[in-house]
Amino acid sequence: MRARASAAVLVRLGVAAVVASCSQGRPAVVDAPPRPDLLAAAPDYARPEGWICRPDLPTDACRKDLDATELRPDGSRVRVAFQPAAHPAADCFYVYPTVDQGLAPGNHTDFTDTTRMTEFTHGQVARFGAACRVFVPLYRQMTIGTYLAPDVEHARLFDLAFGDVLAAFRYYQAHYDDGRPLVLVGHSQGAQMVERLLQRVFDDDPVMRARLLVAMPIGGDVEVADGSTTGGTFRNIPLCTSAEEPGCVVAFASYLPEGVRHPWPGPPAAGHRTACVNPADVGGSGKKRLSGAAFPTHSSYRDHMPGGDWAATPFIVVKDFYTAWCVDRPDGFRYLAVSPDPPPGDPRKSPIELDSAIWREQLGRVQLGLHILDMQFTQDDLVGLVERKLAALAKRRPGSSSARSDAAR
Repeated sequence: MRARASAAVLVRLGVAAVVASCSQGRPAVVDAPPRPDLLAAAPDYARPEGWICRPDLPTDACRKDLDATELRPDGSRVRVAFQPAAHPAADCFYVYPTVDQGLAPGNHTDFTDTTRMTEFTHGQVARFGAACRVFVPLYRQMTIGTYLAPDVEHARLFDLAFGDVLAAFRYYQAHYDDGRPLVLVGHSQGAQMVERLLQRVFDDDPVMRARLLVAMPIGGDVEVADGSTTGGTFRNIPLCTSAEEPGCVVAFASYLPEGVRHPWPGPPAAGHRTACVNPADVGGSGKKRLSGAAFPTHSSYRDHMPGGDWAATPFIVVKDFYTAWCVDRPDGFRYLAVSPDPPPGDPRKSPIELDSAIWREQLGRVQLGLHILDMQFTQDDLVGLVERKLAALAKRRPGSSSARSDAAR
């Protein structure tokens, strides 16, 4: 049974990241055959046009301007140049959220205009280029109206979209995979695609699990068994319990501290709890400041993004300003609370108006909270986790000074 949102509300909000807004739990893991009439519209991953980002392309969305204006505690605004990794040690495979706002159930098959896919890619994952090579395929995602469709049709259309994601990942494996650790990133519908990819390719395969540095299905619907880090969405891939641990999952949905009455996707199944891994305090349970939020200064999915009128850069970065912590509800739903928490004497104000009613908006029977900014508040922490896990992995490799020291002991 999936929560419903009215078509009028979806149209009025007009946000791609209203997302998988109305899905209650993840679709069943079935690979139903796609409709033959849609097969011809599948992206061709052998062609550059099948990708938003691919490292061998001369230009792509992940190498556009990524500089930021940093709002500093002394009140100054400083332009900070983005520094891509000179020799990326990992590969990041990203699946973007819902960008097709069509109210009719179906799959997105027209790729003549990729503006919205490019925008989300640039805003959510391009700055991961500080740690990894970034791969972003196009895919025939579900329209937002599909979340209002009957379950059987929803599952069929989800399967078609996932078939593209799987095909893109298999193409990556065949043509670009040179053994680097793998990072899977997705938001909203993209997170659900990443969850299915983990189930299909990694969960029951110890060789592929060994390749997984970290998976980040953000704003999705990951569950675990009570008292465990596995046992819900995944049998063998655990939630991360430390910043250095490889082969694990970072998942959360962000809300204001007070939460909402009807969060998406709702309470987990009996005996389960919703995953909440705080990127600023992995394995911890206390409040901790996020190391850096990165907000796009212009956006087609939300008017009046911060700095739209004055910033000369595509991002505004605010470091050590917001505090985040996981909140447990009695019904098993857990969420990441985010709140401004500047140090004493810090004159900065939140560039995001968190008093706005949009963060408490009810869509039919569900509320999304800070969903469209899940990856923006936590941007530096997510990238930092990739870097910390890579550093820890390098120390454990045979031949490293740390590994030799451990062997001697």
